[in-house]
Amino acid sequence: MFIPSKDRITGKKINFMATCLCDAIYSDAAKNSASILRKFAEVVFEQDQTCCGQPAFNSGDFESARKVIRHTMKVFSANDYPIIVPSASCAAMLYHSSKIAFRDADVQEQRAVESFARRIWEFCDYLANGLGVRETGGKLKAKLAVHNSCHSAGSGTPEAMKILLGSIDGIEFADFPGNSDCCGFGGTFSVVFPQISSEMGLNKVKAISGTNPDFIVSADTSCLMHQKGIAERNKIPYPAKHVSQILYMAMKNGGAI
Repeated sequence: MFIPSKDRITGKKINFMATCLCDAIYSDAAKNSASILRKFAEVVFEQDQTCCGQPAFNSGDFESARKVIRHTMKVFSANDYPIIVPSASCAAMLYHSSKIAFRDADVQEQRAVESFARRIWEFCDYLANGLGVRETGGKLKAKLAVHNSCHSAGSGTPEAMKILLGSIDGIEFADFPGNSDCCGFGGTFSVVFPQISSEMGLNKVKAISGTNPDFIVSADTSCLMHQKGIAERNKIPYPAKHVSQILYMAMKNGGAI
């Protein structure tokens, strides 16, 4: 499990880290996340931000991962505000796996990484548990199938997402078999083991689509990208949305944003 520190930094002045996938594919997820955060906090966006280092780390290339993490730490060194990430896997990389990547570094750098890790929060986790948001003021009549990613296990994200989505007037949750199973993406796992990854993904897609949801929702765009690609190849309707897109849609409907 990917368990964050219990003494993470909070506050109403925050940094926003958009992530590579949002930049390349899911720009609306980043835009919607930032818009929602601005309703509750002052948001800073550092222009030189890049990647969390997860692709290199998951491939076992710790040296390259450390280079990327060092850059990220430098970019966000202008202040000591919390850093909010609209991705459970990217957040877990920075608050959990970064410390593994630097486990053989000198003590001073290890402490710097540990201090940096205390600033990292996933988007939903920060809203619900960092800022105490319990009501979004949203309205949306929709049936949602929620996918909790592997990288959110052990964090506050699953419960936070349930609280935030559950506060929307008109929402119904769809239960499906194997709701805690991996969808098979796993970053580089899907590249190294494509057949296994695809089979796992198809099982997940069939289980979720079988509930006929209006939307499939997750805090990880990477999982949604993987699942949606498999669904399209198998001609299965799959209306996947990042949680921020659903929250933004509902809050706009309710006049809360």
